[in-house]
Amino acid sequence: MSSSPVDIEKKASHSGENIVTEEDVVPTGDGGHMHRSLKGRQVSMIAIAGTLGTGLFLGSGKALANGGPVGALLGYLLVGVLVGLMMYSLGEMMVWDPSAGGFIEFSSRYVDPAMGFAMGWQFWFQAVMTTPVEIVAASIVISFWDHAENHKALYIAVILIGIILVNLAGVKYFGEFEFVFAFIKIIAVIGLIIACLVIDLGGAPDRDRRGFRFWREEPFNNHFFQVEPPSKARFLGFWAVLTQAAFSYGGMEGLAMICLEAANPRVSMRTAVRAIFYRIVLLYVFAILLIGMCLKRSDQRLLQANQEDSGTAAESPFVIIITNAGIKVLPHIINAVVLTSAFSSANEFLYSSSRSLFMLAQEGKAPRILAKVTKNGVPVFALAVCALFALLGFLACGKQGANDAFNWLANITTLGSMITWCGIAVAHIRWYRGMRVQGLSRDELPFKSWTQPYGAWVVLISFSIIIFFNGYTTFMSDPFDWRSFLSDYINIPFFVILYIGWKFVKRTKFVSLVEMDCSTHYVEDSVVYSKY
Repeated sequence: MSSSPVDIEKKASHSGENIVTEEDVVPTGDGGHMHRSLKGRQVSMIAIAGTLGTGLFLGSGKALANGGPVGALLGYLLVGVLVGLMMYSLGEMMVWDPSAGGFIEFSSRYVDPAMGFAMGWQFWFQAVMTTPVEIVAASIVISFWDHAENHKALYIAVILIGIILVNLAGVKYFGEFEFVFAFIKIIAVIGLIIACLVIDLGGAPDRDRRGFRFWREEPFNNHFFQVEPPSKARFLGFWAVLTQAAFSYGGMEGLAMICLEAANPRVSMRTAVRAIFYRIVLLYVFAILLIGMCLKRSDQRLLQANQEDSGTAAESPFVIIITNAGIKVLPHIINAVVLTSAFSSANEFLYSSSRSLFMLAQEGKAPRILAKVTKNGVPVFALAVCALFALLGFLACGKQGANDAFNWLANITTLGSMITWCGIAVAHIRWYRGMRVQGLSRDELPFKSWTQPYGAWVVLISFSIIIFFNGYTTFMSDPFDWRSFLSDYINIPFFVILYIGWKFVKRTKFVSLVEMDCSTHYVEDSVVYSKY
């Protein structure tokens, strides 16, 4: 097979040795290899497509009900800043070494091979569980138009087949698909923000100028779980928003899975890390701000929708705002946007889970057959395994199964995201210390954030605290909600068992700062071109 510039990368160590081969990019042993076909515009939009979804269109209503308008805004702003710091930590390492296997390899190289094993399987579990979450979300969104329960299995099957076909088509077509859907999401969110602003200023048919009325009436939730005194209820309601915000921002770290298939990765990753933080966080923060201005926390439609967990556009705070304002057509449009968002997110997480499994197989941490790649660059066996787990979406076909399955799986994936973020912070802290010990200056970094090294420490400490208190509401339930407790904490023993088990079996050692590989795998992006 002839090689194109997109598929070949020139690796240069600091000693000046240069080698150019396809196998240097991703050796597979089966005649296939990963293709660097993703353009810069696609890389940024793919990351956005995976993050901007049901967490905003549906979950933001729950955040408003739990925390109030000010509590929801502060919660999303705080978690957004923390996730931004995490992305800058990851971005520094990715741009320094775009040829590495993302944070899975960084954890092995800078911390402990057992850490890389645990991080890889943890992220795979998180991503592979998020796929059915989004499939379930898409199926129950369709029930806004079709109330027949016996049709749900058909819709799930169609969605599942659709995302499998997109992933099988190859990364070039996957990138274009996600680019279009991400563009639709961004336009939709901007349109909804403008609509909310018009409604807030009294431009809707009801002519009600809301302003900051709801902020003054009840800025926080004074009655969260009927806790007394109100100051305690306000704090606990705000804390509940943090978990919901983490679910909304989850998947942003999946940008690292794209690195091996990005053309000119050094440039595209640097641009994507900067762009994704500002685009996502600003869109979320502005949306939450206007939702809190236009919708009262104690609105009966909002409370009823979140109590029933309908999962359709009826649960969306945007639909409730528009309905209250007397606008009749937009709910159907919003529901269509939510449907495309869920489909796009499911597609992205199937991609991320298959690539993480591929990377694990590349490092010998998963069966080698999962590293086999087709001629169009698809890790087909890894994709097949991940698609099997997506069948969990059919749990929604049971009695009250859709909402229960969505909530249970969403809790698991949220905790998984936060554990992954902590692991990325640990890898960055170790990498930073290793560079200092080896006399490498941060001025050598092609991408350097002014927030480091303190940003990584803030991420590690903050998310560790949030993880520890993640399931506090289960202790407030009477009787004790053991199902929620299990979904709120199951990832922690899962991660610990993975780490200790691999360390015991392989007798791995903590990587020495002196021996840490901080200076090799340098990639010259000047020789990596895109044909498009």
